[in-house]
Order: sequence, then structure tokens, then C-alpha cells
Amino acid sequence: MQLQNDLYQLDETSNPTRIVQSWLVNKLAEQLSLDPKTINVQEPLTRYGLDSIDAVTMVGDLEDYLDAELPSTLFWDYPTIEKSAQYLVENCDISGLDNIESAPAPVKETPAPANSKGWGGLFGRR
Repeated sequence: MQLQNDLYQLDETSNPTRIVQSWLVNKLAEQLSLDPKTINVQEPLTRYGLDSIDAVTMVGDLEDYLDAELPSTLFWDYPTIEKSAQYLVENCDISGLDNIESAPAPVKETPAPANSKGWGGLFGRR
């Protein structure tokens, strides 16, 4: 399945939203033992298994990274990486962020074919 999207082929150091998205992708992947390349920035974080304990832990790490106080409900109020990053760029001073860990570009998922049953057809078997 092709997940890469040209929209996110931007220089990480020149796009604040991209910097924050990359950090969030890396942190989510680390927190939940996922491959960062499989994370879609438009999917709800709960799709990847993020629970309340993981969310609060990530918010704490994000507070340290941004040196800012954030709402503990951040990922419930802004349930995708895309929405969370947009909120952070609009509401936090992230002008000094340029030292993100190396990360693959956040991805947008290509729509599944019309005949796809999702979850590999697991729940639609007859």
C-alpha cells in the first residue's frame, strides 16, 4: 500500500508544522513500538492503540520538548497528529525548534480500493 504523499516532502527545518508532526510521529512510534513509516497523520491516534496513560506520557514529553504547559487532554481534543501539530504551532512558541530526531515524512493514507473490506476482510467474512 502506498502511504507517501508529496505534500509532506518539505524541508523539516523550514516548516514548523512539519517539525512538530515529525516529532509526534517519532514519539508515537517509540511509545507504542510502531514503525514510524506506517503512521498516518490524519488518522485518530486511538487507531494506533494510544490510551489515556500513553497520551498523558506523550503530553509530558511534549511539554519538555516545547518547554510549555499543555492541556493533559491535548490528544483527545485534537485527536490526530495533523490537528495536534496545528494546535501547537498556533498556540506555542516553537520558533527555536530545529533539532528533531530523524524521522520519515508524516504520511497521508491513500484511499483503499472500493472493494476493500478493511482490516483485511477480517470482520466481513462469510
